[in-house]
Amino acid sequence: MRVNARAIVMTATELLLSAYGMAMASDEELHEKWISVSFALGSVAGNAHLIALQRNGRLDLMLRLIEAERLERMKDDASDEPIWSLDLQFALSENWLLSAYEVARAAKAPFKASGTDASRLLALEHRLALVRMPAAKGVIQGMNRKPHKDNPPLLRRLGDATPELYQDDGSYMAPQGLCVETGAVLWYPMDVTNGKEVVVCRRDLSNEMLALFD
Repeated sequence: MRVNARAIVMTATELLLSAYGMAMASDEELHEKWISVSFALGSVAGNAHLIALQRNGRLDLMLRLIEAERLERMKDDASDEPIWSLDLQFALSENWLLSAYEVARAAKAPFKASGTDASRLLALEHRLALVRMPAAKGVIQGMNRKPHKDNPPLLRRLGDATPELYQDDGSYMAPQGLCVETGAVLWYPMDVTNGKEVVVCRRDLSNEMLALFD
């Protein structure tokens, strides 16, 4: 008897849905936490942001799965690196951050107006903005304000030994890396409030947002 076996080919949509399913099944408690936070924060920032936050929560779950796989490959020097996997992780991480920033920014004013302690939200929004401005506009957060505008920092570009004055021309890119503890993306943006590059970890930002109402 001849069996005509045909390979099962999944579409791109099916592959992505499969990854989402794996991510949500990997930590159902965290999934529920994101839903809870989305309602709490969305009620302050607005219903549109509630939906955005739930989507970002699911993306966070998938990123955590990708980060865990990244960490395993980082520990195994002999592990082969799947083509485009790092590019995909950076792209998804940046999209997660940009969406998270918009929610935090929208919630900032009503949060303060309500009399609720907004210190954790303000700290989170500041750290998100440090990365968001270079990613979205190619500039350093806060450089449009005095006295920073009149006193630009010295920056050392990758591969250059001599630092140069910051140019407000949309060409600034925050250096990036990977966290050796979580496998998450790291950004090293300039913080003009202290004149230094700071380390911002995507996983830390996610955890800070999840803890806003704890």
